[in-house]
Amino acid sequence: MATDGYSISVLAETLGTSEEAVRLILSLLLGYPLALFQRLFLKKAPPTAYHVYYTLAGLSIMYFNFGIATYHSALSVIVNWALLHLLGGSFRSVVLSFTYNMGHLLLHYYLLGTITYVINFTTPQCVLTLRLIGLAWDIYDGTKPPEKQSESQKKVVLNRSPTLLEVSGFVYHFGGLLVGPQFPMKQYLFSIGVLTSTEEKPPISIMLALNRLAMGAVYLSLFTLQTIYLPDDYMISQGFEDLSLLSRWGFVTIWAKLFICKLIGVWLISEGVGIICGLAYTPGADGSPPRMDACQNVKIIPWELSVSPDEKIQSFNLSTNTWLMNYIYKRLRFLGMRIVSFVVTLSYLGIWHGLLSGYQAAFLFEVVWVRGSRELEEMARRVPMSRVLSAAGARIVRGVALVISWVFNWAMFGYMIVPFALLVADKWVKVYTLLHWIGHLLLGGVLVISWVIRRFSRNRRTSDQGLEMASPQSVIPESSASRKTTETSVTMATESTASSWNFATVSDDSSDNETTTTTTSYVQVDILENQEDAQNLVAAYLGPSQTTLLDKFVWEKGEDIRH
Repeated sequence: MATDGYSISVLAETLGTSEEAVRLILSLLLGYPLALFQRLFLKKAPPTAYHVYYTLAGLSIMYFNFGIATYHSALSVIVNWALLHLLGGSFRSVVLSFTYNMGHLLLHYYLLGTITYVINFTTPQCVLTLRLIGLAWDIYDGTKPPEKQSESQKKVVLNRSPTLLEVSGFVYHFGGLLVGPQFPMKQYLFSIGVLTSTEEKPPISIMLALNRLAMGAVYLSLFTLQTIYLPDDYMISQGFEDLSLLSRWGFVTIWAKLFICKLIGVWLISEGVGIICGLAYTPGADGSPPRMDACQNVKIIPWELSVSPDEKIQSFNLSTNTWLMNYIYKRLRFLGMRIVSFVVTLSYLGIWHGLLSGYQAAFLFEVVWVRGSRELEEMARRVPMSRVLSAAGARIVRGVALVISWVFNWAMFGYMIVPFALLVADKWVKVYTLLHWIGHLLLGGVLVISWVIRRFSRNRRTSDQGLEMASPQSVIPESSASRKTTETSVTMATESTASSWNFATVSDDSSDNETTTTTTSYVQVDILENQEDAQNLVAAYLGPSQTTLLDKFVWEKGEDIRH
């Protein structure tokens, strides 16, 4: 062991990195021969053999990296299995699972008290924290009638509590043990089911896995260049202060693009392991061929070419984003406001990463970035280019706009990553000050301006509607001979993928004595920012007497909500 530790320390010194990082990379690479051994020698083994194999392999990897601290993950396996065995399927089990797993993680964040990012046992512990909380939710959702389960829940629900061996294999699977990806128990059990099936077995996609390994190596090499030539601490040095403002922004943009390569690199290597061992296998539907993408955590081309924060979200850290969508964001619909759910979800994401202020600062700026960018896109769409430019000229302008959007959003991404990397307030506040807080001021200003424009437009519509309702024509009753049905549709758009409320009023004059009845039909309506906005708009379109219909406004679930 001493010789082994010496060899690793020498290798770490040669590579200019930490011993913990070398151990982690070696562990990820070890997954490839482990996966090949499984596919070649466990072909006819029963499911129990797979659970045992994953458990022993995972425990060995954990001990190689963290020594005696491996007991933290083992304790989590036992506690969560016992909890699900005794209370599985109840909402109480979800609450207790969330409390124990998050409490265990945050307690050790506090006790360790690091002020820089360090690879220790909390690195895999944060991965299994989400995995085990999701497991409790899946069993709870499995107790609901199928008609009350959403489409996303139907894909992952369980109808029973897993055995201790199943939980340990699920947690210690080397395809997602140290750095992810997140995957549900149903995917884990499904992969073992097809591996032990006599009819359908996932292919051993060696070339696809080696492709992910090679790409991961390229991204890790790019990250190594960042550590050598663009180190994090340079941003708090005198040299950075001496640069011009434009040069500082250029440094931050290039630095962040290389900094994030370390995450992409380890995710790609881990994805290759999942492909070989069969965990990534997804059967084809409706005649389509099977895929090997269940362990995909980043979409390289969309990520590199993304020109908006929404596109970045949809191509980066996919499994964690899906987990947050299904188990946090959608569960917060009772709050009644989508923006509040968004803020709470990203705040949770920050706390899950750690207790240092940089995490919260980064993810809360993401809220401003996403919302501000959407407003900028909406403003750009309103520019009537076709009226002043030819078709060729409009295409050129759009091409230039795409390039500008690409550069702008990578600059904003770099701005967001600054506190994520520096973590301590004294450091990231200093860098933001040197950048003149332009990201906050620019996007925050866009949000303020767009709010003022909407408020002005809304007040103007309210005034116009008030004049219209006061006109003599608006109060002339209709006769039954000229029965006329008027349907008023109210459309309130906030987010392009917002789920809809259905709301309308129909005034039907159906009797000789001109008695008016009001019924409700359904048309698409999107979410407003708050109840006051809703009340103002309903009053404008329907009159004050109809504002009681606000009671029908609820936060309904939708499957295509973006983060």
